[in-house]
Amino acid sequence: MAHVPTAHPWLAQVAEPLTREGAREAAQRELLKREYHVAEPSLLDRIVNRVLESLGELLGETVDVVPGGLGGLVLLLVLLTLLVVATRLGLGPLAARDRLADRRRSARSMTAADYRAEADRLAAAGEWKDAVRARFRAIVRELEQRGVLDARPGRTAGEIAREAADAVPAVSAPAHDAAGVFDAVWYGRRAATAADHDLLKRSDDAVRDARLAVASVP
Repeated sequence: MAHVPTAHPWLAQVAEPLTREGAREAAQRELLKREYHVAEPSLLDRIVNRVLESLGELLGETVDVVPGGLGGLVLLLVLLTLLVVATRLGLGPLAARDRLADRRRSARSMTAADYRAEADRLAAAGEWKDAVRARFRAIVRELEQRGVLDARPGRTAGEIAREAADAVPAVSAPAHDAAGVFDAVWYGRRAATAADHDLLKRSDDAVRDARLAVASVP
């Protein structure tokens, strides 16, 4: 028996009485087939292309706005890069904050006594710069433990001294003396000495011995 070729299913559907709705559905089924979409970009490709187009438009608008056009934009980017590098290297006003902050995992649980013991160990080893920092941290933690300062990171040594003096005038002199030495050593890059640590230790003792009654707020 001769083989009778079978008609394509879509052709068979077309051969039937065709309504407008049926034609639309048949066309949609046909266009969903894989062979019609092989050459289309993937979803990731479309997203990447859109991002690149947006960046190109933004760059073009920026070049039009920045004085000097493309050259001015390049100079601006170089200056921003230098600013980021300087900040990362600890240059500028933010250095005092970064160098005072204790980022060790154990820092949260360390007490003023712990920092004093650390300062004593560093001083015994002749590491005066780190000893100064540890002793100043002891002062800060003492003020926090006794309710004079809130445990808020990100303050400079000068800010700590001013806030402590505003709350308890009795600690104004030792707090400012300690902050001045800390800034000179860690921010001003002056070589630390045993005398610097001795001054910090006296300031620490004065703060520890003071009656830290917080001044009433008017």
